[in-house]
Amino acid sequence: MTSILADLNRTVRRLRGDRSGVGAVEFALIAPVLIVLYMGSLEISVAMSVNKKLARAASTVADLVTQDDSVDKAFLASMVNVAQSVMTPYRTDGMRVKITGIAIDATGVGKATWSWQQDNTRPYTVGSTQTLPKDLAIPNTFLVRSEVEFDHKLLLIMPDIQDIDIRTLNMKKTYHLRQRIGDSVSCSNC
Repeated sequence: MTSILADLNRTVRRLRGDRSGVGAVEFALIAPVLIVLYMGSLEISVAMSVNKKLARAASTVADLVTQDDSVDKAFLASMVNVAQSVMTPYRTDGMRVKITGIAIDATGVGKATWSWQQDNTRPYTVGSTQTLPKDLAIPNTFLVRSEVEFDHKLLLIMPDIQDIDIRTLNMKKTYHLRQRIGDSVSCSNC
């Protein structure tokens, strides 16, 4: 019996001193954590880039609309294509665009004079009060507001340590710009 215990003791001492597989074990323990961190940082950087492109799309749409003193539904419909091209190379399915002309009265209250969204409906009724940033509510002026919304799908790995989960980030950017020509921008058939 003592020889069996002595053999077991020698085997345990030999295994305890053997360091040949330490690197593989450490890699096996650390690799999943590093992969999750890498994928997470990649997804966050892509989401930040999409958000930046969305802001640029909203700004570009507002900028183009304010360059004319009159627009129509066909012109406004072309702004969806503009927003989609600015978003390149990211996907644009499900993007929503709204453009509104807002007249600010003598008391600094903004009212919608016309509005349009990409399904050719009116998102805001004519004469409805519009909430504006305080710095832009200058009496007796006009603003064009562009709103661009987009749902970005964010891939999350192991939120419940089970499998891959896809979450949606609702991103929205709004820009207010003043007209460049005349006192307002009218829409002939909005």
